[in-house]
Amino acid sequence: METCITVKNLSKKIDNLVIVEDINFTVQKGKFITFLGPSGCGKTTLLRMLAGFEKPTSGKIFFYDKDITNLEAYRRPFNIVFQKYALFPHLNVFDNIAFGLRVKKKKFKIDNNTTIARYLTEAEINKKVLKILKLVDLKELKYRSISSLSGGQQQRVAIARAIINEPDVLLLDEPLSALDLKLRKEMQIELKEMHKKLGITFIYVTHDQEEALSMSDEIIVFNDKKIQQIGTPEQIYNEPKNVFVADFIGESNIYSAKVVGNKEVAFLNWNWKCVDDFPIDENVDVVVRPEDVILLGARKANLIGQIKDKFFKGMFYEYVVYVGKTEVIARNTSDLALNSNVSIKILPQNIHLMKKEHSINVYYNAHIFNNNSVIVSDDLFECDLTQLYDGSYIDNNGFLTTSNGNKYDLINAEVIIKIRLKDIEISDDINNDNIHGEVINAIWKGEYYQILIRSNSGNDYIVDSEYFWNVGDKVSIIVKKENVKIFLKNNISKYEL
Repeated sequence: METCITVKNLSKKIDNLVIVEDINFTVQKGKFITFLGPSGCGKTTLLRMLAGFEKPTSGKIFFYDKDITNLEAYRRPFNIVFQKYALFPHLNVFDNIAFGLRVKKKKFKIDNNTTIARYLTEAEINKKVLKILKLVDLKELKYRSISSLSGGQQQRVAIARAIINEPDVLLLDEPLSALDLKLRKEMQIELKEMHKKLGITFIYVTHDQEEALSMSDEIIVFNDKKIQQIGTPEQIYNEPKNVFVADFIGESNIYSAKVVGNKEVAFLNWNWKCVDDFPIDENVDVVVRPEDVILLGARKANLIGQIKDKFFKGMFYEYVVYVGKTEVIARNTSDLALNSNVSIKILPQNIHLMKKEHSINVYYNAHIFNNNSVIVSDDLFECDLTQLYDGSYIDNNGFLTTSNGNKYDLINAEVIIKIRLKDIEISDDINNDNIHGEVINAIWKGEYYQILIRSNSGNDYIVDSEYFWNVGDKVSIIVKKENVKIFLKNNISKYEL
């Protein structure tokens, strides 16, 4: 299939704040592509750059083989449907849709050597508008005022106005977000049908995972200004690339695990057969979808858990099962009793292993600030410098001194810092002298939360915490000095006095 859009190394900064960073992807002609991610991840900014409303700081956008990075919006063969439909309240349905035809000249080929541009006649406009009205099922409402239409009808007018000029690509910025749930689901079906009838490329922005899974040919998942994964809905759901995608797309059980044998992994204090092949002894993350957890009568040969909670969801029950202190979410059509013991079974093909992204916090751009602290960017940690040399101590002048009397001046020495995920404490006290930052992400991993905190200096800290923190919370972090491990980049002899 032919590639119609290519995005290469695209980045956008506003006042040194990174909005999107190093974005690369291609779009095949005629596909329904969805940009999916949480609020603030950069997906709408990227859509606006495709439309020509924003200019990238770096990188390129190609339409087929033509570089359109700096091409004006009105010269691009794209049209956009905004979240707020931006309809003209003083024009009726027909005139809203016809507006673009009346203000833009269309090129007509007279012969092999001659092309002219002219405005369409009213007869030509009438024919095209009636055709589009039929497509969006608004033919009977063509003379109605915009204010008299429902939200779904207004949305169809906005789409009709966008496609009347026959764009090659239709961009849609969360067009269903203002609709109620029932109408939104109906419009999802209608949009998909429109896409099939028109045969043009759709690029759709949403934060709604179900919307993306049900409508898309391909999904591009964004988080924290970057692409996390590109794939079909089935690939995104069944084979998430990392913990964020697994947690963001649908319900998931996510556990820290260890490979203990050939296609065998240990989690929930049990060894499980799997189909993913990882080296033995490697630490991994495991994802199991709730619908893939099979609950049976308690049997000694199987892993046993206890049902602590249950929720009726219409088509199934959702159970919260505890194995020791670890939570397992399961979905089952059977009505099982609270507090009953059950066997837990998971088939090998339903256990998805992922390379563990975070096992320790490591910072390479650090240096020793004084005789009892190190600094990463502007983040200052107390530490014990004597860990660099067994049997050493800090003398009265602040020099590292060995038992043999050798002295080392380590101020400004470059070091690598390592801090374990469980050795960082989070506090809501932001009036102290500790490192301050903001919660960027929080993922439940069965018995603890894995929290991503970005400090005011721009450093990222991964924390394993038993407590939940909301995205956007302002926090401070505390690390005991004995938990800050430091390693010299250069041989210690370089600093000998």
